[in-house]
Amino acid sequence: MRTKIEPTHHAIATILIDDIISEMVQYLMEDYGYSLEKSLEMVYQSHTVELLQIEEGELYVQSPAYVYDMLIKELHLYPVFDSNAVGKVAESTQGDCPLV
Repeated sequence: MRTKIEPTHHAIATILIDDIISEMVQYLMEDYGYSLEKSLEMVYQSHTVELLQIEEGELYVQSPAYVYDMLIKELHLYPVFDSNAVGKVAESTQGDCPLV
C-alpha cells in the first residue's frame, strides 16, 4: 500500500506564487512588449511581489490577473484611452514608473 503524502500549506503557496509571478511576467511581455529580462526585473523589484510572497496575507489565492492589475497600478502603466494609441502605454506615464 502506498503512503499518501499531503502537501504542506507552504508547498501549495509556493507553487501558486510561482505561477502568478510567471503569469505576470508573461502579461508584461504581451501587453507592453517588454523583454523577458525587463519583465522579470519589473516584477521582482515591485512591492506587489513582496506582498504576494507574504503567505499569511494569502494574496496568492487570487487570480494572476488580479495580482497583475495591482502591479500595473503600482507601476503606473495604465493604457491610454485614445483611439490613436489603443493598447499602448501612455507616453506621459512612462517617466513616472520607477522601473521603466
